Amino acid sequence: MCEGAHAWGDDIIVADQINAQVQQLKQQLAAMEIRHDAEIAALRNENGDRWLTQQRADEIRDVIKDVLADSDSRASLQGAALTAGWDHGFMISSPDGNFKLEVSGMIQSRVAYNYQSTANRLSGNQGESNQYGFELRRAKLGFEGHVLDPSWTYRVRFAFNQNAPIQQTTTETQDTGNSAVLEEAFIRKDFGSGLSIRSGQWKSRFNYEELVSATTQQFVERSIVNQYFNTKWIQGVELQYHTDDWYLSINYNDGGGNRNVGVVSIASESGNNAEWASAGRAEWKLAGEWKQFAELMSFRGSDDGVQVGAAYNWQRGGVSNDLNPGFVGNSDGMNFSYTADFNARFNGASFFASFLGNSFYSRPDGAAPVNSYGAVVQGGYFLSKDVELAARWEWLNVSGGTTNVDASPTPGNPSAINAQHFSIYTIGATYYISKNAIKLAGDIGYVAGAVLFSNGLYNQAIAGADYRSDQTSDSSGQLVVRVQLQLVF
Repeated sequence: MCEGAHAWGDDIIVADQINAQVQQLKQQLAAMEIRHDAEIAALRNENGDRWLTQQRADEIRDVIKDVLADSDSRASLQGAALTAGWDHGFMISSPDGNFKLEVSGMIQSRVAYNYQSTANRLSGNQGESNQYGFELRRAKLGFEGHVLDPSWTYRVRFAFNQNAPIQQTTTETQDTGNSAVLEEAFIRKDFGSGLSIRSGQWKSRFNYEELVSATTQQFVERSIVNQYFNTKWIQGVELQYHTDDWYLSINYNDGGGNRNVGVVSIASESGNNAEWASAGRAEWKLAGEWKQFAELMSFRGSDDGVQVGAAYNWQRGGVSNDLNPGFVGNSDGMNFSYTADFNARFNGASFFASFLGNSFYSRPDGAAPVNSYGAVVQGGYFLSKDVELAARWEWLNVSGGTTNVDASPTPGNPSAINAQHFSIYTIGATYYISKNAIKLAGDIGYVAGAVLFSNGLYNQAIAGADYRSDQTSDSSGQLVVRVQLQLVF
């Protein structure tokens, strides 16, 4: 791959040199034409039009033909020129279409405010009721395309992480170890007739809301219920089948939320993150086009579309892993997650609903299963071509949960398996300056009930959505306000 890239670079250098020579010849030709024009004018002044014999005209034409022929021959010696331009991102392609590279990225700059009453926190750990400020929520850079022929595709995407916030103690300081993190890196082979296979690391095809890009969400941020259930990034191998009406996938992977991990553990006493895991999803498009469901909004002028989907994620945590309240999916035991969703798109309006569930069972400590259920319902309507209003309701209920073997649920120790029940109501508005390429969005969310987890089942944090975990089971009233400017290139 490196040798090919080096040869390609040499070809480009040679092409540049030849192009320079061609430009020089063209300049010489232009100079000759100017000189001949001057000679013609002088001869006309002296002899009128009688000087221009047929023989002289033929000689001039022959000279010009020779120069142009030499120019063409030099141009034909250079390698085929690259094709470059814009196609939903910066693109470079070979003339035959067998090699292609696209570069894209995104920036989300946000200001946020979080209010959490002192009554929502345990005595001695009050912190600040009001937290607010600016943050760079997402900054990503990606590369994708194909090599050899369009059937061999690839994608590599990096995300630049936020630093951890300053803690409330006097001994901890700001973490400035910000770094680029690999999110996606996979190779896909398309066998034709809708069948393909890929290997590497990608976002698991489980929860629809998570599968829709952060750049095409209807609100500033995805729901907290999404953070509770979604399996995020996985490593493995996946088989896909795609038709005009169906999109099916099934994979074998290293477990939800386990990205950038190796096979061999440094600590011999710790087991694998997950013993095994499998996930699958089926989508059925009843009306419209697939590209309509890559966005949660539906702009004015869009056609009607309907899609339904269902998915599962089933995994066995590492058998030698103790209970990890912050990363339940890797704990010793079984997790079976499931979801079903419905989407409708109209001319300037949209509707989305999903139901999610998980059972954490077969725990070696003999503890009862923890059953979690969640739902998200949201919709939007365009008041004009560029302005949309949206509303969302989300609900989560966790029953049978404990944070350890011997104790009852401990609200002060946030965990996805704490028994809890809450609803969140969010309203928002978006001004689409250039559809999703540049947009300004704002929303307000209110929590009715107590959010008693800080990381979901598969280690996805709620802090990225600007929410905090409450510390008492009778908490209520947390408020979040966000405004975000987005640019996609």
